[in-house]
Amino acid sequence: MNDVFVPWEDVLFYRNIPLCAAQWWKTPAHALGNHQAQIRWATKLRFLMGITKRVTDITGSGKLPPVMQALGEMAAYATIVENMMLMQEHGATTDEEGTLWPSRSALYSVMALQSELNPKLLNMARELAGGSMIMLPSSVRDLDDPEIAADLERYTSTPGFDSRERVAALKLAWDLIGSEFAGRHEQYEKFYGGASFLVKQNMYRNYDFPRAEALVEKALGLPE
Repeated sequence: MNDVFVPWEDVLFYRNIPLCAAQWWKTPAHALGNHQAQIRWATKLRFLMGITKRVTDITGSGKLPPVMQALGEMAAYATIVENMMLMQEHGATTDEEGTLWPSRSALYSVMALQSELNPKLLNMARELAGGSMIMLPSSVRDLDDPEIAADLERYTSTPGFDSRERVAALKLAWDLIGSEFAGRHEQYEKFYGGASFLVKQNMYRNYDFPRAEALVEKALGLPE
């Protein structure tokens, strides 16, 4: 890319750093770019809930009150994320040029907590899975060997789930929670929006502090 011809009509900025920076904040580019990321994250959390519920069904722990409580807590966080994503659309505004802006307060509030919520949910799923993701055959080819498959069916099946179904679900859970692929995704979601202190500053700039302070002034009886 050291010697590339770019026609001038395709150049948006040239040696104009302020304008280059303004494209993210004077337009909805930053909000729209991160809104689609929140759709992705909400979907990934729904998938995490599905596989975690399946794992607890397989291990037989899903009907235990502490497990139901943990799943309920996970579901609450996943629902908050999804509803904040929907609020970005419900609370969207249109500027004088007719451009739609997702609600930035809804967007940046959930982004500010993403680096803390995502690993928390993964750790909860990991704890609910326990050692079940470890006690697995190394390869699906083991299930294709009749002798090994017979042992696996005897020792790894559980009521309602044969060996192949159990192994497939737990391997999928491992891909999502414990593998190198999973670690990459956890790091990606933690820093997609930037360092957490930067994202929280975005929330600081978009929260309606005057509205909150007006309540304090009214309670104190201060003259307006």
